[in-house]
Amino acid sequence: MMLQGAPPQTMAEAEGEAGRVLRNFGQYNAYVEAALTCSATGDVAGACLNAAIAATVATSRHCGVFASPRLDRMLIDIGRRLDGDTPSPASEHRLRYRKVLHVCTQLAPTGGLTRMISRWIDADPERTNSVALTQHRGPIPLHFSQAVANSGGQIHELNHAPHHQIDWARSLRRLSQDFDVVILHMHCEDVVPILAFADPSKCPPVLLLNHADHLFWLGTGIAHAVINLRDAATDISATRRGVPPQRNLLLPTIVDPVTRTRSREAAKAALGVPPEDILLVSVARAAKYRNLDGLTFADRHVELLKRHPRARLLVVGPGDDPEDWRGAKAAVDGRITSVAETETVRPYFEAADIYVDSYPFVSSTSMMEAAQYGAPLVTVFLKSSVARIIGINHVGLDGTSLVARSFAEYDALLSRLIEDETFRRSHGDRAQHAVEAVHTPPGWCERLEDIYQQSARLPLLDLPPGAGAITAERPELTELDLCHEGIFGNDRPETEAIKGYMPMLSLRGHLGTWTELLRRSEFHGVREALILLWPEWMRRAIKDRR
Repeated sequence: MMLQGAPPQTMAEAEGEAGRVLRNFGQYNAYVEAALTCSATGDVAGACLNAAIAATVATSRHCGVFASPRLDRMLIDIGRRLDGDTPSPASEHRLRYRKVLHVCTQLAPTGGLTRMISRWIDADPERTNSVALTQHRGPIPLHFSQAVANSGGQIHELNHAPHHQIDWARSLRRLSQDFDVVILHMHCEDVVPILAFADPSKCPPVLLLNHADHLFWLGTGIAHAVINLRDAATDISATRRGVPPQRNLLLPTIVDPVTRTRSREAAKAALGVPPEDILLVSVARAAKYRNLDGLTFADRHVELLKRHPRARLLVVGPGDDPEDWRGAKAAVDGRITSVAETETVRPYFEAADIYVDSYPFVSSTSMMEAAQYGAPLVTVFLKSSVARIIGINHVGLDGTSLVARSFAEYDALLSRLIEDETFRRSHGDRAQHAVEAVHTPPGWCERLEDIYQQSARLPLLDLPPGAGAITAERPELTELDLCHEGIFGNDRPETEAIKGYMPMLSLRGHLGTWTELLRRSEFHGVREALILLWPEWMRRAIKDRR
């Protein structure tokens, strides 16, 4: 087992954002090189581990790249050798899809992706939709299991079966033979689907849902087609991931159609807001409201609220009382309030006079939900078109959201919406009609049928084993690359990712990696070290008994 250590600092001593991207690339590239070395020496576990950690580095700390042809090709070559001399049966390429296999890494208890998949399945009753989970831990959300059951499908938890990820890849390959098409909703660093679907002649067409369109991810090399959720994502897929135009498809995000349960005034009253006050609402995960340039999301609204004493801002996500928001809240006599993340967001959307997008990380699904309650939508985008992926440009939102190109314009737009009821209602109505037309059934279902038909007409991928030299990816330093980490990055150490990944390896790879971490004194005490000796499938059998 070869586990990559701290990489040498070879990517120049450049200063500022450019230097940070280059240093990140140096860390990422060291893991890529380690993966390739492991593969060349027959260490499959080491190759997969280092590939996953390389992807984790690139996802967490932007490296100036959005895809890795080297890692994809390496994993494809490994995947094609999994069956030895016993090839998997060829899968017939059907022109009509009746049985769909959705492949996910993990289902989050909250969050847009899990909900989107269950909505997708609910909206498609004419097909049987089953799900394979490669690394799921914990309970399966009830709405999800019900959607699959209602569809006549099953949920297969691969990591609950004995053995390790190579066996799970083989199981996934065998499982897929009973389906007409595979939809990948996997995490950016998940290698199991790439191993499983390495040979397009031995599996159904694989459609990769580009749900993490702003991040690096593995898997371009196995994608019969990439399904993007917005226009800017199709650009990145083409220019930075190498997806051919005919395999670069567009499908709007699906959201639940909503029906009001009470008037805006009644919803305000339930929240303790006077009916004459104008309520600005924002809903997103706490991470999307990260501080930028020394200012909190609350700080950016203080002067606006001072000018409009009957306006209030309510933010769902950051928590009840973030310490660094207290000054802003006090400055406007408590007219800025915040609560923790919750699945119960209807009361806030029903009460909203105006919806303001999260910043600096946009939240498109929340925008779509808010639009259905007739709230006008306001978002901020301060960059040039090369960085469109960090803004709002989704099908039903593009042209109906009010986009501020500066904070002065943001304040001016909000001021007009607060003061002008006609302006407020007209923009709310426009957004509502646009979102309902394309993001909810039946409009969304028509788009899905188009995707399936386009996919069925495409020729199979043709990637002979070992064909063609793969040029090493090089970091780019565009405006998008330079601002990326400040908006989306996180500081999760690679060692913690290795700990999470290690129990999924073969026994030899698991023990080898565990021993190396022990030698480096990376465990937080004896208890953690002992827990991490248990293979993944055993831990799931104990902790996730259902």
